[in-house]
Amino acid sequence: MRIIEQYTEGKSAKVPSEDAAVVTAFYAAVIDGATPKTGFRYPGGETPGHLAARLLSDAIRSLPADLDAEGCVTTLTKALHQDNVTPSNRPIASLVVYSAARHEVWMIGDCQFGYLDGENIFRTVTNAKLIDKCLSEWRRDIILSYLARGCMSAAEIAANDPGRRIIQPIITHQVRYQNAKTPNPFNYTMLDGEPVPKHYIKVFHLPADVHQLVLASDGYPVLMQSLEQSEKELHRLLQEDPLCIGPLLGTKGVQPGNNSNDDRTYLRLEL
Repeated sequence: MRIIEQYTEGKSAKVPSEDAAVVTAFYAAVIDGATPKTGFRYPGGETPGHLAARLLSDAIRSLPADLDAEGCVTTLTKALHQDNVTPSNRPIASLVVYSAARHEVWMIGDCQFGYLDGENIFRTVTNAKLIDKCLSEWRRDIILSYLARGCMSAAEIAANDPGRRIIQPIITHQVRYQNAKTPNPFNYTMLDGEPVPKHYIKVFHLPADVHQLVLASDGYPVLMQSLEQSEKELHRLLQEDPLCIGPLLGTKGVQPGNNSNDDRTYLRLEL
């Protein structure tokens, strides 16, 4: 495996990115640490998302070459486990991993990947959560209502988002759907230090002729074949839709002073 391009940038210069990328002789991974919904910090000020990215990065560097997806997730779950922490404050992360030994991509949560196939077509795979889609649409409708009635300007909404404020209680408590064992359309999966049901682990067998692979966090709304193309499209969309109620539809907009609405990591590999 050879790194062609690697890039990580946080959404704010004031807070370290909660994303990370790791490449070893056997694995490549992009990790997206989840920003806490409660403002919780560990002693020293580290966020749960940053701790998750750090612990998982260290664990991936020590993984044996012959693990399957389930074995990888079990090992990483143990590395992430924290005692005496409430479910809302656990270190939590999404993850996409490439196994060189198995020529497979494994997905836990809403990271993404793309690959150049034998016909030279760049194909992408995403794993968005239904609950995020529903909350994003609700937030959009709230904001459009405020704008239509002239209650707030776009600048005022960016600084004090009424849509985010209204959906926040559900965001805080959506952890009840995380790795849930009882069937529900809102269920989703993340690595959080607790056992992950096997059926949540997505395994993709790459075609034998795939020699170029991109792993990325969901900070890139459109994943493209190169970092330059992905960055260009991201900045175009940020300029067009800073409130994130259109093509960048999301549960939050770009905060004043931030450069994006989310941390982002891009990793392109020659296999």
